[in-house]
Amino acid sequence: MILSSLDGIQSQMLTLLSKLPLSEQEKALEFVLSLHKKQQFQDWDRVSEEEAAALKAEFAQEDLASSEAVLNNYLYQLQQEDLA
Repeated sequence: MILSSLDGIQSQMLTLLSKLPLSEQEKALEFVLSLHKKQQFQDWDRVSEEEAAALKAEFAQEDLASSEAVLNNYLYQLQQEDLA
């Protein structure tokens, strides 16, 4: 019997997965992870051009600040190595 409610589907999946050997459970997990990753890409594809541009600009500023902090620390470490 196939259940259609969310709770029913999740319960049925857990029941069936628990009956599988571990190697088959690992394959099922890999499949579910691939579906999840695919969904994330689909979600990004639904973002409007304006939203995408705003997100890219926001993260660009964060990335730049993070990179500058790392590079400043890296330069200091190189200088310390030169002194050693």
